[in-house]
Amino acid sequence: MNLTIVSNLIDSCKSDSLCIRYVTMHSKCDLNFYNLIEVEQELKDPYFKYMKELGLMDYVDDLITPEEIESGVRIDFSNRYPKTIKAESINFLNTHEIIMKLDLMAIK
Repeated sequence: MNLTIVSNLIDSCKSDSLCIRYVTMHSKCDLNFYNLIEVEQELKDPYFKYMKELGLMDYVDDLITPEEIESGVRIDFSNRYPKTIKAESINFLNTHEIIMKLDLMAIK
């Protein structure tokens, strides 16, 4: 199964890189998800460099564009797709909730 995280959650000033890393580590190592970051085509290289510097690429498998629609679970600002976990950011206050929802969706 795939986990897609929209890029706006990665570079949001409200998100914390340690929490993003934990969510991607949990989904990759514990749930065997394929982790994807959805980013615009022209921003793939800058995002890769930015995320690599923060250690966020360790558990991310690929960067995809919004046109490359992948099935699976999404973490997004809005509920535009089924199996979406809605979040304004990924931080210390909501990481546990996101992990619990991921665990529930992995069972289904």
